[in-house]
Amino acid sequence: MLESVSVLKGSCTIRMGLTIRHRLSRIGTFSIVCLILSLPVAAQETSGFDDIAAAADLEAIAAEIQVEDVTNSMLADARSRAVKLETGAIECAAIETAARARLEARFEPLRDIDSETQGAEVWDQRQAIKTSLDDAKARQARCIGIVDNAQALSDRITNIQNTISQQYLSSRTHTVIRLLQGLPQRVATWPSRIRDSLELELVEGLTALKLLWLLIVVGTVSALIGLVVRRRFTTWYQAAGGKDAKPSLKYLIPKPLAEFAPLWLESAALVAVLELSIASASSELVVIRLAWALLLFALGLVVINWSTGPLSPAATIQGLIPDHVRPIRNRLRFVLLTICFGFVVLGEQWATVQISEPYVAGRALTIFLVGIALILTLDYGRQVPGLRDRFKVLRFIALLVTTLGIVAVLIGYHNFAAFLVHGMTQTVVALFIMWLALWLVSILLQYLLKQDTPTADQVRATLGLGKDSRMGVGFMQLVADVVLWMVFAIYMIYVWDDSGTTLDQIFVDMLVGWEIGGVTLVPVNIIGGILIFSGIIVVIGWMKRWIDKRWLQHIVIDRGARDAIITLFGYVGFVIALLVALFMAEVDLSALAWVSAALALGIGFGMQEIASNFVSGLILLFERPIRAGDFVTVGDIQGFVRSIRLRATEIETLDNQNVLVPNSELISGRVTNWVLRDTYGRLILNIGVAYGSDVEKVRDILESAAREHPEVITDGSAPAPRALFMDFGDSSLDFELRVRVKHIERRFSIKSDLNFTVDKAFREAGVTIPFPQRDL
Repeated sequence: MLESVSVLKGSCTIRMGLTIRHRLSRIGTFSIVCLILSLPVAAQETSGFDDIAAAADLEAIAAEIQVEDVTNSMLADARSRAVKLETGAIECAAIETAARARLEARFEPLRDIDSETQGAEVWDQRQAIKTSLDDAKARQARCIGIVDNAQALSDRITNIQNTISQQYLSSRTHTVIRLLQGLPQRVATWPSRIRDSLELELVEGLTALKLLWLLIVVGTVSALIGLVVRRRFTTWYQAAGGKDAKPSLKYLIPKPLAEFAPLWLESAALVAVLELSIASASSELVVIRLAWALLLFALGLVVINWSTGPLSPAATIQGLIPDHVRPIRNRLRFVLLTICFGFVVLGEQWATVQISEPYVAGRALTIFLVGIALILTLDYGRQVPGLRDRFKVLRFIALLVTTLGIVAVLIGYHNFAAFLVHGMTQTVVALFIMWLALWLVSILLQYLLKQDTPTADQVRATLGLGKDSRMGVGFMQLVADVVLWMVFAIYMIYVWDDSGTTLDQIFVDMLVGWEIGGVTLVPVNIIGGILIFSGIIVVIGWMKRWIDKRWLQHIVIDRGARDAIITLFGYVGFVIALLVALFMAEVDLSALAWVSAALALGIGFGMQEIASNFVSGLILLFERPIRAGDFVTVGDIQGFVRSIRLRATEIETLDNQNVLVPNSELISGRVTNWVLRDTYGRLILNIGVAYGSDVEKVRDILESAAREHPEVITDGSAPAPRALFMDFGDSSLDFELRVRVKHIERRFSIKSDLNFTVDKAFREAGVTIPFPQRDL
């Protein structure tokens, strides 16, 4: 629609006023609506809805749309007012229904009493409750009636809008022959129209001559700056290897910006000068549109060059680079040029269906040029190997629709032609932007997943992602893709719904919701709850890291205690986020009693193990018999505790294998924590020497070897190393070397070091270690 004003104001249980103006801004507004509705909003008082006045307003709206010269803007305004009244009445009916139920419950015990058998006080109370109940019934009936009348009025408005839209699309103006015949008369009016467009209302103290010189000077300086920027970048790029170097985002992202720097800097400067120099500057002025079109064309060239470069989604299309880059770029530039031309000639009306008589010739030319440019671009896809056998049906439909649009404009159906050609153009441009957006999301998430740079580490830490958090990154990509495709779908409805009623109805349904099985589902509330939940989870992840670094490292020295506190904080935060999200989504929390009952039943029948592990995890976090970093032995598993979760504990073995041990085994089974109180421990080395050896010399060698090892405790804080003569064996004199070490988890390496040292010392001293001998 040329002018469509939609004011959707609905409570949607959170009773928030929402206004959406001008149809061209609906798509961007929808995403803002979702964010706004996810924030806590003060509830609007029910007493603010006047049902009697609302009924009168509906009658007034119905009378306004009955006039013969009703316009689209009048219909859109009427629809928005009707929706406002409908949503207010829905809220009123819901509240009055609840009030009626409460009053009926109070009135039921007093229904059969009379004034003679009961006291005057009880009778007066009965009468007061009955009066309030009658008022609630009457107000409930009026609100329900307003809902029905508002819905019927919205349906009538929709039918009128559809009728007007069909009339516009089927209307026929001048054929191309008539336009060519009237061209001389139109050309004769060009000088006067150009003079009129140059009669600008400048700010005080500025003349047309001064403005001209200002544009020349500012434009020239900006272009020169752009040339310097391009030259500096070219020098830097060539020093790094230029085209022969490996493609890098560091160079290829700013390359198109630098290449077209003179054009976009100059056009941006001209736009700034004109916007500041002209009083009441708007797109209705041709000069303003020309400057903006030049800037948009320059920025479009930047996007086209980048999107068809070696580091872009185009690089994934087989055979496109480098053989078909230049033809594709030229065709895309032609499409961009025709769009900018249409904006200069027609202003903001270039993409609308309805046209007025002064723009007939310009509209026809714009439609024709845009259609030809689009056909040339779409048809060239057959020559690219990577596109030749892909999207054939879509390309055929696009070519057919665009061709029909060109034929329609030639025979005079300009509105229908504009609907087809501009709709297809906007669809292709939207798909192009979606293609780039999906690729950028994928590249950014892959960067987070694989890169080892400090920037990537910081971003991962901010988002609460680990280096190998493939699940988290995959979930983020899923959410981003769903959001992008939803926005694209809504934009497609906006483009191809010429009446403008479908999108309005979707917004109404999003705000009002649907009733399923006695439960009202309000999509906006659900989306708000999801956004709130996601936002709180991100904030909690950030707070966990901030608390750990800012406070806990100074207050709690033990790492395991810090991990336990952070883990519990995360669980509490998750529960809070879930409850807030359910509240924002307007889920009846009383229904959770049924969920709790079902959960208890499930635990009783088949979830005992899960519940046991959950409770055991809480015991481990509070009692802390083992902590992250401890060296433990659980059955035949021996290793370091890496993390303690509510269901299982992760233990990394000495073979670098990560084993998940259910928490119930750690609580009910036998666990050896080698470092629970301290890291000290005792090692015993069994050593045998040959009969006839000097046992005192052996004792001295063993104790000396132990004292020389840096991990053996010799400072008096533990018993000193000692060699004991334990037994006369079958083939050897048996000794035990008992030592206390500082870190028992390193006992294997310490024992190996001592064995090497003892063997060397025995060899030097001539002490023999025998082997078993048997006489046969």
